[in-house]
Amino acid sequence: MGAKAQNVNKNSAAPKPAPMRVKALVAALDSFRNRTPVEKVHIHFDKPYYSVGDTIWLKAYVVNENNELSLLSNILYVDLVNDKDSVKINMRLSLSQGLGWAAMTLSDSLLRAGNYHIHAYTNWMRNFGSDYYFNKAIKIGNARAVQKTTANNSSSNRAADVSVQFFPEGGDLVDNITSRIAFKAIGADGLSQEISGYIIDQANKQITTFKAAHAGMGSFMLEPATGNRYTAVIKLKDGSEKHVELPKAMQHGYVITATQNEDNLFVKVNVSNSLLQKGDILLVAQANNTVQYAAQKALIRTDFTTVIPKSRFPEGILQLTLFSPDYQPVAERLVFIRHDDMHLNINVIPDKQTYKQREKVRLNVQVTDKAGAPVVGSFSVAVTDENKVPTSEADENTIFSNLLLTSELKGYIEQPNYYFTDNDAAKTQQLDNLLLTQGWRRFAWKNILANDFPAMTYKVENGVGISGRVVSSRGEPVPNARVYIFVNSGSGIVIDTLTGADGRFTTNNLILRKGVDFKITAENGKGNKKLRIEIDKPVANPIVYHDPVIRLPDDGRLATYLKNDNERFAELDNYGLTNHNSITLDEVVVKDVAVKHSASLAGGGHADQVLTFIDLLDCPYDLAKCLQGRLTNVFFRADSTNMLGSSWLPYSRGYSKPMLVVVDGIQRPDGLTSVMSSDVASIEVLRGGGAASLYGLHGDSGVIIITTKKGDVDYDAYEEKYRGGPPLAKKVVKNIFNGYDMRREFYAPDYDNPATNKQMADLRSTIAWSPNMVTKTDGKAVVQFFNADGAGNYHVVIEGLNEQGKLGRQVLNYTVK
Repeated sequence: MGAKAQNVNKNSAAPKPAPMRVKALVAALDSFRNRTPVEKVHIHFDKPYYSVGDTIWLKAYVVNENNELSLLSNILYVDLVNDKDSVKINMRLSLSQGLGWAAMTLSDSLLRAGNYHIHAYTNWMRNFGSDYYFNKAIKIGNARAVQKTTANNSSSNRAADVSVQFFPEGGDLVDNITSRIAFKAIGADGLSQEISGYIIDQANKQITTFKAAHAGMGSFMLEPATGNRYTAVIKLKDGSEKHVELPKAMQHGYVITATQNEDNLFVKVNVSNSLLQKGDILLVAQANNTVQYAAQKALIRTDFTTVIPKSRFPEGILQLTLFSPDYQPVAERLVFIRHDDMHLNINVIPDKQTYKQREKVRLNVQVTDKAGAPVVGSFSVAVTDENKVPTSEADENTIFSNLLLTSELKGYIEQPNYYFTDNDAAKTQQLDNLLLTQGWRRFAWKNILANDFPAMTYKVENGVGISGRVVSSRGEPVPNARVYIFVNSGSGIVIDTLTGADGRFTTNNLILRKGVDFKITAENGKGNKKLRIEIDKPVANPIVYHDPVIRLPDDGRLATYLKNDNERFAELDNYGLTNHNSITLDEVVVKDVAVKHSASLAGGGHADQVLTFIDLLDCPYDLAKCLQGRLTNVFFRADSTNMLGSSWLPYSRGYSKPMLVVVDGIQRPDGLTSVMSSDVASIEVLRGGGAASLYGLHGDSGVIIITTKKGDVDYDAYEEKYRGGPPLAKKVVKNIFNGYDMRREFYAPDYDNPATNKQMADLRSTIAWSPNMVTKTDGKAVVQFFNADGAGNYHVVIEGLNEQGKLGRQVLNYTVK
């Protein structure tokens, strides 16, 4: 934790006057803050755990050191990492003023049941190591093969498997100065252990006792005597014992002690007699990389206490550092400053106290500040059926526990929101124990004062683009060449730009989804098109996580969730919205490949009918003509009245309204016009009420979802196998754009719509998800949705912040009968 106390060097230069020292400290920290601005990430999820085949709905908040929305980065990466530290899903989110949201599909072709991490970070954050990343451990089960979970038995740890560490307050024990010593007990599984015990000196005399208060942590007081050594006799829950020596006390040094009440912070400094009359010491308090307080004191007595109003400090972690007369940091202490009265007040008023199943719910939301004034802010809302998704507030990773606590500390923190569920003396002491034992990671004063800043290898990303170089047939750069980029996205996009003197071109800030393909051509000013284009390839920068261990106790909540999710999948099977058991093994492989990039809201391959690229081998041109007669109860007809020109529109028999056509997640009003069969990976058909329940009124006549081929699959290899020979046409290598994972809208049944299938059981666990609820100037917003068939308590969570970085979270339960 703290810096080691240092012996005074009699030959050192005369110390600077205290005002000069303070100015130097402030200047050094300002330089650090300006050169290395902070970004932190919080993610709000719809649920705490999931099943293979589910969708994770998430809202990202990227903020600076003051918890104000960051304007630095425009791209956020979200990785799903398994227990082998292998990235299974990587997403790239577009950020707008620090906000972004997305949906992560947990495909059964990618994942198995197990424990996972979700990491989120910007490219800029990579300069500081993965300790800075957002990190959440989650369980992913398999509802179709419901496992029996057993409770985690922490008492099975042997004494040898339990690590117990001791941390003197401020950094060091010093002879004949009373110090607080904190401790932390961790088992082989990385989770906390309940311990108790006592301290003995070298003569086996018992000095004091101790006992863990929460999460294996606690503290006790000790005054080490000169020349004595101390040992902790530790008793584990199973009755076994182990002995651990305490850190050796220093003969001379400094000790810093911090306590607080509701209004004030009390900082006591003790020094050895031998260090008196050596000059002034300096106490500095910094938060958010800014010096918030500094005080000097002449060393004419061995102890003094400073009382500081807590109103001087922002909410969150405050770093106290004591500097010796020779300008060296000799003791450090972290404390947590609470300002609950500064939080946003989120008042949620349901239009009823009790609801019926499938009844419409209206939540009236009003957000105000400390003074009761209305607040403009961005919030996310998750509503779950608590019988299907049992939750524990202490285990949640909330906007408070994350941005104020875990984002500032090194290492794993068990039950981070436990410290924010109540504000009482016991929780305050337990949070203090955490800060006494948890590693501080923001910076070390010695590095700051020496201008030893981390190298900024990774740049701020403002957008994604396509870059490269145009050269002649002899490899010489071609300046002022016109470059044309044809992007196959929706109705098509054409981008043109010029090369520079070095033949290089760059296009930035393209809002294009991941996986779209593009063609690129170039010509010089004389119309010469025989030029070579070298496209820059993304450079792989593997992520190394400092602490890949996934710590998740089994408490039975996931088993409850999987049991209910299994029933939901069975109901989808009954209505043909899943298709798992009716195809051969080879077809399963081809189907999984074909729907790999599907944007279907029912989940890739979960449809009434699925055609793959293998089914389209004999008609590589006009898609509408190819599909005529191949899709059950679907026919096509030309529509010359469409304002976009003549188009081929699909109709489901018995409906006068055309079906909704979605190509790579984008709705296409022109139907199948300009879509070539040879470009298609899969076609999924959703009919009737099932489609309407997912796509609302737009899908009440049915939906056709088209996924085009992407560059990460060798479709030709599969086609060659099924043809029994080489491809009919020469393989065309496509350029694939590494763009954004596009935002998806959360769809739920609308029971006011007569077209909604009301016969299918509504077994949803996530009832509503609204990632972008924005309060207006009056501080108000409204959230509306329909209940499912589940009865009992429904759980509402609202999180968010305003432009000034004030945080808010509200939890509400209502009853469905």
